[in-house]
Amino acid sequence: MNFRESLPEGCPPAESEHISSARDVFRVIRSNPPTWDDFRSQREERPEATFNVSEYQARGLSVFADRSGCGKVRKLPRFRGTWVCRVGLDRGAGRILHTGPQSHHTWWPSADFDILAQCCVESS
Repeated sequence: MNFRESLPEGCPPAESEHISSARDVFRVIRSNPPTWDDFRSQREERPEATFNVSEYQARGLSVFADRSGCGKVRKLPRFRGTWVCRVGLDRGAGRILHTGPQSHHTWWPSADFDILAQCCVESS
């Protein structure tokens, strides 16, 4: 599988799962309507930064299986004025792994998956 971003060996990790059936995930985004900039990894946004997560997480997208997970993120100062976006994933959307508290997941989108075509902004 080819991914949207160049990934190092071992990324995504072996324990991640291929997305093989339809599911929705939720992501905090900065623009409405969404743009490709809303779907960049931390590593792509800030190549030289040090993060409090593993490198494989820094190279994926933070999403939540439950919409309420976005609420806590949006309370952080750097995420004020953001939107919640629902993304409909289906077979071939990439790989995903539960990587945090509650419903936080890291998603590595496949290069062929058209994220923007599957987005729905749900709230401001």
